[in-house]
Amino acid sequence: MSELAINPGTSQPVIESLQLQGFQFQTRMEMQLPNVPADITELDDESLMQLFGELTAYANFLSVQFACAAIDEKNADQVLDMEESKNYISSYEENKKETVTIMKARMAANPTIIHLREGLAAKYAYRKLIEVMVNNIDRSTQLVSRELTRRTSNSSLQRSARMFP
Repeated sequence: MSELAINPGTSQPVIESLQLQGFQFQTRMEMQLPNVPADITELDDESLMQLFGELTAYANFLSVQFACAAIDEKNADQVLDMEESKNYISSYEENKKETVTIMKARMAANPTIIHLREGLAAKYAYRKLIEVMVNNIDRSTQLVSRELTRRTSNSSLQRSARMFP
């Protein structure tokens, strides 16, 4: 089994603050990605319910991870914007006759800006992949839910069947 953990970053202090207020987040999880068989009708009722529970737990963890990734990406974007603004001001103060094109080119070559852009790109990629995982788990959970509904709607345990034999 692989262990999943919340990606530390800007969102970590927010999670800690929420936990101090009594909110509960599962920050670590030891579980394999639940396997949905190609033919879901092969599962018995108990296995189907177990799969639904596992998918729900996995989805809950991924949703928190996705929110953290979005927060971290937004923060990285803001840090980059702030650094670019400082660079524009500094560049302008050094040479007031410099064109905006030259200032932008100088800024694009700045090692700090390059590093921040790379960090932002990595956070974006991470968030996008977590988003894909959330969407995949959501579709799998919906499939299992529909199968559960199908089984219960065809069941002799329906309320109408019990009330009117």
